Amino acid sequence: MTEQSTKVSTWKILIPTLLGVGVIIYMFSKDLLGEENAAQLAELKNISITWNTVFWFFIALLLMVGRDLGFTIRYRYLTEKMLSWKQSLKITLLAEFGTAVTPSSVGGSSMAVLFLSKENIPVGRSTAMVFVTMLLDEMFFVVTFPLLLLFVPVDTLFPEINTIQMGVITLFIAAYIIKVVICICLITGLFFKPQAIRWLLIKIFRLPFLRRWYRGAVKAGDDLIISAREIRGKSFSYWWPIILATILSWSSRFLVVNALFMAFFSVSDHMLIFARQFVMWVLMILSFTPGASGLSELIFKNYLSALIPISGLVPVIIVLWRLLSYYNYLFIGAILVPRWASKAFKKKEKTQEVL
Repeated sequence: MTEQSTKVSTWKILIPTLLGVGVIIYMFSKDLLGEENAAQLAELKNISITWNTVFWFFIALLLMVGRDLGFTIRYRYLTEKMLSWKQSLKITLLAEFGTAVTPSSVGGSSMAVLFLSKENIPVGRSTAMVFVTMLLDEMFFVVTFPLLLLFVPVDTLFPEINTIQMGVITLFIAAYIIKVVICICLITGLFFKPQAIRWLLIKIFRLPFLRRWYRGAVKAGDDLIISAREIRGKSFSYWWPIILATILSWSSRFLVVNALFMAFFSVSDHMLIFARQFVMWVLMILSFTPGASGLSELIFKNYLSALIPISGLVPVIIVLWRLLSYYNYLFIGAILVPRWASKAFKKKEKTQEVL
């Protein structure tokens, strides 16, 4: 990698980081400044920072560690310990950065294949691992929703049915169905009939309005067949650590908001907060902005703010939440990715020189 290309890559990383900071400044100026928001600002000034606030913010930080720990464990065991713990953590942070700079509807899966292959994981195996992580993540959402309904009534999860709320419910159902379809396709492709899924993808993307993505669909079908060969015959001892790691990571991610709420006020129904976040994350897959930026803040404000008793706290908690769960990965990526890319591509160049 040349010096010039390294600089270009660095700027590509810094741009979304600066945009993220801009969003934070915009939210504060819009929601807390101005005469019309004087009451909210007064409420906010009356809030005192106590040891309880510090304690629960520390818990929120630990939960973010739990999120990354879960994915680190998953990569460690997905590679059957071919990656060290340090390499697994690095892949986790790189993959999270990839997700942060790509639309939620796309995700950072293609970048994860690159990151894994540069850590000397064969392309076939790295592709298989990306498909497995996709399946585990989608399965978490598909299985968790009916379980949540056992504890949270539908009328509590979707209160005050009006035109806007009906729109949220419709979008949620559509997004959830998409996740179910993805799970069915991945399970069928990875464990039963990969050739059938490849054939289906090719047929679908031959349609006139989808033809521009035809080559990508063919490649995805080929990758699925390779992945199926890689994971067939894996025993239960292979699957249970990565399943538990997935549950740990996603649960920790959701509970960050619970901890932030507890930092400022008492919470009586943690399950409801968890369930509404679940709905929020499912809706975020419909976003076409990097890391669902913009949409996630909007959904949070209109869907979770009802659970915050002090209106002036809403923008503050949103900013803290995004700092912990999104903008931090942009900052980490700005530091980590250029160094990783320089080492990875230099290693490749040296290998080619030897050959």
